[in-house]
Amino acid sequence: MFRRFLLCTIISFALNIGACAQDSHFTQFYSNPMYLGPSFAGGVPGQRAVVNYRNQWIGVPHGFQTYGVSWDYNMTAFKSGVGLVAQRDQAGVGNFGNTRIGTLYSYDFTPTPDIHIRPGLGFYVQQISLNFFNLTFGDQLALDPAPPSSLIYPGKSSVWDIDVATSVMAYSYNAWFGVTWDHMLRPVNSFYNDDARTPFKFSVYGGYRYITKGFLMSKIEQSVTAAFNFRVQGEYKQLDLGFYFMNEPLSFGFWWRGMPKGKVNKRIDALAFMIGYKFDNISVGYSYDFTISRLGIGSGGSHELSASILLKTIARKKWKALPCPTF
Repeated sequence: MFRRFLLCTIISFALNIGACAQDSHFTQFYSNPMYLGPSFAGGVPGQRAVVNYRNQWIGVPHGFQTYGVSWDYNMTAFKSGVGLVAQRDQAGVGNFGNTRIGTLYSYDFTPTPDIHIRPGLGFYVQQISLNFFNLTFGDQLALDPAPPSSLIYPGKSSVWDIDVATSVMAYSYNAWFGVTWDHMLRPVNSFYNDDARTPFKFSVYGGYRYITKGFLMSKIEQSVTAAFNFRVQGEYKQLDLGFYFMNEPLSFGFWWRGMPKGKVNKRIDALAFMIGYKFDNISVGYSYDFTISRLGIGSGGSHELSASILLKTIARKKWKALPCPTF
């Protein structure tokens, strides 16, 4: 019964995408920096390639899955960063998909030697798709085999549109704070010829890193980092709050997701635990979300994997990397 309820939720989401559209999220959001905001493009001393995968509601067949790849490069001589990003969400027996491909640019200002201001801009192409013929609707459940549905199918199974995102971030050696405004063009999010569009998405994020050992006497980092990510999209609001402990080559993290205020059943959505390993310029991370909300443990929680590789280049001038954690 529970699985049927979740499958119906997924189908309803696909058919009413314009009314309740909501972007996917990542527990390891700093391991998917270009998704968090264009300001992160070029936030490393050289080139970086990142791969992300999230499997949400693993207890439900054909649940939510998200795949992402990105690449960015720091053009130190021009105080700029560029990036490429591609991501696809897929859910349900109808393979409802949302694919987004974009190019990113950021520029680094230094009003003082210790403070950096980094605005960013992203341009995207977006496609939503759904295989309606794989779905079973309410008027088909009475008979076996199921008769054709009375639903009027749209004349297309995919819709394309363009989008823009902008962000700005301030950071110093151990602290950072940023804001992202995504879906500025509100791309079309319906298979029918109506006015359903993706709502704006606003993200506010930041953190502080306290180094307990390393960087001065040793290159081995030992640090504790507290961070947050608050998101608003339409009527949807959510806060991720947690910390990381880094003792190279290992890192551990604990996260709380929900809202401090509001209805009791919405205050805690999930608790997440993370572990990461860093070897030279390669970093990998794994996290698991325990679902605490009304969906319960029957949803199976969520698995998430991330991997990145950093190819450093020799710069003529000293450049300060973003202090955000990898995991």
